[in-house]
Amino acid sequence: MIDSRILVGLLAVLIAISGVIYNGIGEVDRQVEFERAFHGRSIEVGAALFTEYCAECHGLHGEGTPRAPTLNSKQFFENRIEEIGYQGGLEAYIRLTVAGGRPVKTTDTWPENMPTWSVDYGGPLRNDQIDTIVSYIMNWEKEAPDVEAAPALTITGDTPEERGGNLFQALGCVACHMINGNGGAVGPDLSNVYNKGEDYIRESILMPNAVIAEGYQSGIMPQNFGERLTDQDLDELIAYLKSVAGN
Repeated sequence: MIDSRILVGLLAVLIAISGVIYNGIGEVDRQVEFERAFHGRSIEVGAALFTEYCAECHGLHGEGTPRAPTLNSKQFFENRIEEIGYQGGLEAYIRLTVAGGRPVKTTDTWPENMPTWSVDYGGPLRNDQIDTIVSYIMNWEKEAPDVEAAPALTITGDTPEERGGNLFQALGCVACHMINGNGGAVGPDLSNVYNKGEDYIRESILMPNAVIAEGYQSGIMPQNFGERLTDQDLDELIAYLKSVAGN
């Protein structure tokens, strides 16, 4: 007959094993729930960052604007990789593009180069912040609408000030610079920059790293405006900045 102490020990071992198995099963569920919650939080953070840094050019929900292409579309998720011949996956392509920007203009469809955003390349965002933006964009994939890309903007206007304002929009300046309460905060507020003089404005556009405003980083503003802008373009941008100064 089995000793009662051995029986008790066997029962204790069985109970312990059962508890481990139960906890193991529960741990799998908890891990899945944790990963789901972490991914959801990543999308939330990415949405906030996208709104702050990307929406001015790509639209609040990735619908595109005259300054930058549509991201929230079936065409982007299904065909973009094939169109450019990229050998990696779409998620890796988005991460690379957000991090490094578009330092070289490859098409005339869009009026400005995409800025560099990762700290690795002189931008303002950490790599974990880049990852959350990627998560937010990829979150659109399942329900992305079948829409046409946003058309590029044609620069028009009856006066130098009006054409300069339209050019300011088309170049994407508003995505990084605020004027009278509207615009981004990646670069300095330009509401009263005209007060620093026209030579200062020209130098800041043509040689953006020559003088860096306190609290801002070098290398974010496109470096090739000297090649892309005519003297008339510069005059009209300055006329626009003069017209808004002090308003």
